[in-house]
Amino acid sequence: MNLYILSNLLYYRNYGTIMPLSSYVMVENLDGLGPSIVNSLRKTDVWLVFPSICFMIFYCIVPLTRFPQQRPIESWQNFLLSVFPIAFIIVPSYLFHSPTDYAHPFGLYRNEIVRAYRQLGFINYYLYEIKYLKGVSEKERQSVVDFMNEYGRSHMAIENLSKSVGKNLIVILVESLQSWPIGLSVSGTEVTPCLNKIIHEAGTLYFPKVLPQVKGGRSSDAQLLINTGLLPIANGATASLYGTQKYPSLANALRERGYYSLSLLCDNKTYWNQEATTKSYGFDALYDRLAGDLPMTRADENLFKYGLSILKQVRQPFYAQLVTMSGHDAVKTDLKNPFGKISDKDIQVEYNLIITHYVDSCIGKFVSDLKHCGLYDNSVVVIAGDHDALTYNRFVGRDSVYLSDRYVPFVILNAPSEGVDCRLVIGQSDIYPTLLDLMGVSDYYFRGLGESVFRQPNGFAVYHTGEVEGDCTNDSLLANKRELWRISDLMIRMNYFRDK
Repeated sequence: MNLYILSNLLYYRNYGTIMPLSSYVMVENLDGLGPSIVNSLRKTDVWLVFPSICFMIFYCIVPLTRFPQQRPIESWQNFLLSVFPIAFIIVPSYLFHSPTDYAHPFGLYRNEIVRAYRQLGFINYYLYEIKYLKGVSEKERQSVVDFMNEYGRSHMAIENLSKSVGKNLIVILVESLQSWPIGLSVSGTEVTPCLNKIIHEAGTLYFPKVLPQVKGGRSSDAQLLINTGLLPIANGATASLYGTQKYPSLANALRERGYYSLSLLCDNKTYWNQEATTKSYGFDALYDRLAGDLPMTRADENLFKYGLSILKQVRQPFYAQLVTMSGHDAVKTDLKNPFGKISDKDIQVEYNLIITHYVDSCIGKFVSDLKHCGLYDNSVVVIAGDHDALTYNRFVGRDSVYLSDRYVPFVILNAPSEGVDCRLVIGQSDIYPTLLDLMGVSDYYFRGLGESVFRQPNGFAVYHTGEVEGDCTNDSLLANKRELWRISDLMIRMNYFRDK
């Protein structure tokens, strides 16, 4: 038990999360790790083994004859006494909650591994991993190798298109922001007046038809898509199950050009295992809990206020990712309602539009502040919704949900605009190669599984269910896009990029 706890302690110090089961069998990875392990040790770690040392001394000094002899416990009684405490901890949670419920251990481990581990222990953590961790067969492994060999031939020596080389990149990943409220007016009041103004300014590209491609990881999947160009795994949350693997990434590509990268969060770094993924995605620094003491619905104003002060101080050029939180849930809030009564049937529609109006004002002020402090002119600013939440059909009172109801926005400020058709449907996986092109790192070894909007995009996207949105008349191209979901799942589960 001491070795187990110590290994997790050292693992956390290096990777920012709990050591997964799969790491215990990777003995070959220990080669050359001796100096790293020694450097991770602290003098205070002696307190971890101190209770065991005390017990050993006590056991050696105090003779057993001082204790009254008792009749040996029968083996079946011994078994029950051992199993009952474990069953008492595990069974109630699993019996009374659905695996998709946040109160279920699986739900908590999916969202916050470290917090769940602290509350529910390592046995529940193992059960969660056993449920979702799956091996890769040799046939599946070979299919990935064959795919990547073909991928390498079709993506060799890609010419850089960018005029933004050397500029800062600021990506604002906006919680639950969808496209349908943008440009919408309710009772004569614009829901997103700041974004409405921004998207009509010269040098702005606005793609309103971005199909979200997140799965079980939701917001963390959006970070995976934008930062690595990979699609999320088929089951479970990629960030929680495979958060410490090696990934190709936008931050790593830009580092080769001398960029400094940082991620700024409203919430705690343990949420969605972001401390681990920030390292895996190649970021140099992580700033969390920037919401301060504000409630969730008002968190974004602090994120942008404190975030701007940080950006003023970091060396340029930089890549900064700001992850907002205010739009997380459509809940009752003390924010002013500028619209009056919106819906008699769905009060969450009203809450959603009020919060969206507030988030829009925070984004507008941040962009204005970037201009006033001199950062804007030397930066490319990207605004992207992370996933759908309250879909358009609920606003219009329609029960059926179309894929087009789920669209999220993708906005690029200070962008080259020659020959780009913003009316096309694109997928979230298309954002990563677009940013590589935009920032002048098109020759990076992995260009993702999507298509850059600057290179004749396909004009359609495939949802995780296999449904297609947009215009596609090429059956083989459609079949290939659907196959990418399987390939990406295998690549992540087999840690394909480990030796790259």
